[in-house]
Amino acid sequence: MSVWTKLNTLFRASAEEPLHHLVDANSIRIFEQEIRDAEKAIQQAKLQLATVMAEQKQLQRHNQALEENISNKERQTCEALDKQEEALARDLAELIAEDEQLLQQQRKQVAYLEKQALHLKRQLRIAANGIQKYQRELTLAKANRTAHKALGNLNGYSSGLSASLQEMSSSLDKIKRQQTRASEMDDALREIDAELNGEQLGDRLRQAGIASGEHDADKVLERLRKQRAA
Repeated sequence: MSVWTKLNTLFRASAEEPLHHLVDANSIRIFEQEIRDAEKAIQQAKLQLATVMAEQKQLQRHNQALEENISNKERQTCEALDKQEEALARDLAELIAEDEQLLQQQRKQVAYLEKQALHLKRQLRIAANGIQKYQRELTLAKANRTAHKALGNLNGYSSGLSASLQEMSSSLDKIKRQQTRASEMDDALREIDAELNGEQLGDRLRQAGIASGEHDADKVLERLRKQRAA
């Protein structure tokens, strides 16, 4: 729920009260709710991070099994070549090529997930530190509000009240700067995601005649023959 949605709800409940009085009367409650919302968002981010890390580990296990499978097929291909079973050797080589291509793709995915996990960890640390600071600011704001009410009962404002209001204004400025920083961090995250998801890079490399690292059966057979000859 956004701040304006909460303000709108409060406004409907107190239609006869001026809006600026309504905001002043409920600013602390709104700020407390924003902190609670941020804490819930952190918990959700932790679950997302755990999902990314689990997917990364699962892919790593699958890659290990795939590497072992490729090694076994290479041994079988060599045996087929020794027995002059060219057709069988080619079939096995085609399977090896497919497995190698899949392994290459999944290694890239593991690297991407690792970057995402590191980024999420940094974001969580920043968010946790930010919430702690907001909580300290909230405590200060409550203290300032209490002081303001106490001094408001006096006939006139003292220099202490002026200082208290100045501190409240400074606290509000800090909150606004922190919120701007959070918005900029979100924009940066979306920009990073867009760059990391450059799925057309492989097509552009192929169009330019640049090798993409893909494998085929002929290359596998040529490599294995060279290994046997050596």
